[in-house]
Amino acid sequence: MSRMGLYEQLDACVVGALAEITGREADFFRGFDCVAAKDALHGDVSINAALVMAKRLGVSPRALGADLAQALGGVKGIASASLAGAGFVNLRLEQDFITGVLGKAELLPKPRQGRLAICLDAPEDMRQRWTGEAAQAVARALGLEAEICDPSAATEGAEARLLPLIGPDASYGAATEQEWRGLLATFSDIWAASEAYEEVTLFAGIGGGFRAGLYEAALGDRACLRSTALAAADIPTLGGEHAELARLYVLCHRAERVLDLTERAHAKPERANPAFLLHYAASKLSALRGAEPVEVWDAATRRLALLVAGYARVLELAHDLGAPQRLALYLCEVAHLLLDAGAAAQDRGEKAICPRVIDACEVVFCSGFAIVGTKALDEIT
Repeated sequence: MSRMGLYEQLDACVVGALAEITGREADFFRGFDCVAAKDALHGDVSINAALVMAKRLGVSPRALGADLAQALGGVKGIASASLAGAGFVNLRLEQDFITGVLGKAELLPKPRQGRLAICLDAPEDMRQRWTGEAAQAVARALGLEAEICDPSAATEGAEARLLPLIGPDASYGAATEQEWRGLLATFSDIWAASEAYEEVTLFAGIGGGFRAGLYEAALGDRACLRSTALAAADIPTLGGEHAELARLYVLCHRAERVLDLTERAHAKPERANPAFLLHYAASKLSALRGAEPVEVWDAATRRLALLVAGYARVLELAHDLGAPQRLALYLCEVAHLLLDAGAAAQDRGEKAICPRVIDACEVVFCSGFAIVGTKALDEIT
């Protein structure tokens, strides 16, 4: 069995099949998605490759999809492949194939190379600080060197690049003197970081003069820059367990959402609270681990396994988009499906889930919790 993850193997199968069908080089086929199907009635995995590639090839997406489905149907580990809609291909996988990619080596991402600088335009803001630290941990989990950079003094080079883009008739509009100072200070950090790092990620506050695309335009091709604007969070001074729960709570919400932690919503013991949910689900792993492998999974366990198998891809997206919240939201989804699978087992009069799936969940929780800066609590009620 390959050490590649489930979706990486499927990507390779799709590329190989399309290259065979069209006679094109494999490098031509990029930008499509193999994702877990939203509806189990459609299968396990949905592929949009025919829709994406048909326009480039000048062919009918449905005809290309039909050829792709036929080719994938003969691949070992794929039980069936069917055409749907305008050209989607839905796959149903053999359970043994899914089980074979739930080991630690297949779940964790393959190492990358490179150096990443993380800039915060308001280092004292806890949401920015926690998000930046999570982004740093995601990058390091991918094998990258990553550092949160200290603020830099304004440099002549930075000002010269930024100035032509700001003004009444410039691409990004006029700025007050205060706004200009803020924009220049932030871009100076980016400019200084780009001298030593190939990639730069900026976390900035929504409002305050932030202008989408401005810093990317000013930086040009000097380095790869990704910018994310974060809404404010009213975070009180917290310590110990409360600080860890609050960090997790903040990272489990989308960047644009305004948060208020003054009433300690992060500590409320309810499933709607993502911080509680994650710790609660993690605390159930041992109790849900079965003693023997399960020959045929139920639908809930299958959905859980397919989601867990995509962990490496989630980490890569979280990094590539400058959005570590994607990881925390994914962990919440895993937690929900884990508890659903446990409830389904109880409904059948059973108490456990296939141990291979539970082991995979444990790998994902252990790695994911460490990245978002917390650890599973010993007890949670």
